[in-house]
Amino acid sequence: FWSAQRVNKFIANSKNVAQRIKKFYRLPSVIIYPPVEVKRIIAATRNLKQKDYFLIVSRIVGAKGIELAIKAAQKAKVKLKIVGETAGLRWHGQKLDKLKNQWVKFCGRVDDDQLYHLYGQCRAFLALAKDEDFGITPVEAMAAGRPVIAYHGGGYLETVAAGKTGRFFGKLTVESLAEILETFKSEKYKPEDCRKQAKKFSKQRFKQEIKKLINGGLNARTTRSRNN
Repeated sequence: FWSAQRVNKFIANSKNVAQRIKKFYRLPSVIIYPPVEVKRIIAATRNLKQKDYFLIVSRIVGAKGIELAIKAAQKAKVKLKIVGETAGLRWHGQKLDKLKNQWVKFCGRVDDDQLYHLYGQCRAFLALAKDEDFGITPVEAMAAGRPVIAYHGGGYLETVAAGKTGRFFGKLTVESLAEILETFKSEKYKPEDCRKQAKKFSKQRFKQEIKKLINGGLNARTTRSRNN
């Protein structure tokens, strides 16, 4: 806590994280959202046609909602693709192996081109972490023109536009998610609306905001601190 009081300026990657800084360090912070490869993803996915599956992109660890998604997909009888490698405790990966079923496909690690195509062809992207700091993958999905089904919490509240680029749900239960998967209508969401929302988090915007901060008040405060 005392070390934190000597920091010239905190940069938070979301309002969600800024609230934590305020709570624990009692200090304000500047919010600068992370850079996302929006321009590149849009170019790679512009002409892709939707296919019949939902998508998750995540490290295969706890707290990311993987187990929930697998069970919900099976209950709703919808196809789910999961991109990512197992990380963390080995027993969690073994637990997920036991849950594998005909509705779920583990794609493992894929290169960027493959990933962008998976984004661009899914019915919707699933963002299921309970308290995500920011969440880059939902923004990548929107850059590919696809809507997002997200848990109502964390950084997702700052990236997904409810009713326009995706849908929120408030209970992390198999029944709640399965109901949404069964009834979700991708055609209600316009790809251009999704891409427009994603552009708010572009790499170009990130560079501009970081440079503005460094060339402005941050340098001035640092100079005063050294003089003192």
